[in-house]
Amino acid sequence: MADKKISQLTQLTSANAITDVLPIVDSSLNQTNKITAAKFPMSASAIARSYPYTRDFISGTERTRDLTTITNSSAYNYIAGLTSIYIGSKVTYIGAQAFMGCSGLTSITIPSSVTAIGSAAFRLCTGLTSITIPDSVTSIGSYAFALTTSLSSITIPDSVTEIGSDAFKYSTITSITLPTNDNFTLISSAAFSYSSLTSITIPDNVTTIGSRAFFNTNLTSITIPASVTSIGSRAFYGTSLSTVNSLATNAPTLVGQNPFLNFGSVTKITVPRGAKASYQTAGNGTTYGGLEIEEA
Repeated sequence: MADKKISQLTQLTSANAITDVLPIVDSSLNQTNKITAAKFPMSASAIARSYPYTRDFISGTERTRDLTTITNSSAYNYIAGLTSIYIGSKVTYIGAQAFMGCSGLTSITIPSSVTAIGSAAFRLCTGLTSITIPDSVTSIGSYAFALTTSLSSITIPDSVTEIGSDAFKYSTITSITLPTNDNFTLISSAAFSYSSLTSITIPDNVTTIGSRAFFNTNLTSITIPASVTSIGSRAFYGTSLSTVNSLATNAPTLVGQNPFLNFGSVTKITVPRGAKASYQTAGNGTTYGGLEIEEA
């Protein structure tokens, strides 16, 4: 390549190039997969779009392989056409809106160096069908996977202690595995609202189900563990529930508007034997959240 002028180059590639993969962070020199441009020299607009990945050659002060945080300034809107992305092992944080709107992204593996996923990080990634979240991640921000309309399932590792509000709003997930660690106690408000969720197991470390948590989902049955002490306003509003089971002897507090309003065909909530009086007290004397109380 030494006898070619820069203006004659059409691509930069490593020995093990993988088509259409662009490294966000080049954590080791032999893992730069492929950077492709239409033609060199690049137009001003093309340079502007490529800037986040070519800082090694522009400023001389910030090297992309040394980045530890991916933010909207280093990814947002620059990679909408890519189908997969390599994230280097020095990244510890995927920032707010980092990949928002990257509709061509179909799969992504987050390295074990990452500890947090920021708000709206993958929002509107409409082509995303697969994502692997490592055990190193402890928090997932609000709207992080909102409007991911090709993602059907996701496993949240036990390391996660917080999932933000609206995290999966309007997503197409039908099932999800939630963390079972003792620090994960809250299902945040609207976390799964308007999603395609049909089933979920609420682990017995959860104490609070936030308002509108499962608002307008496709849930047909739900078991509320004995650990839950509070259910937020309209938490199960507009679902397709036919069965509601509560395992708590002492009825969870109902906060705000009826959590079970417009709950489909279900009319009863099943509670442990001997717990009916607790649910009557928490309700209006005869029902609980609009549901007739039936002891198991």
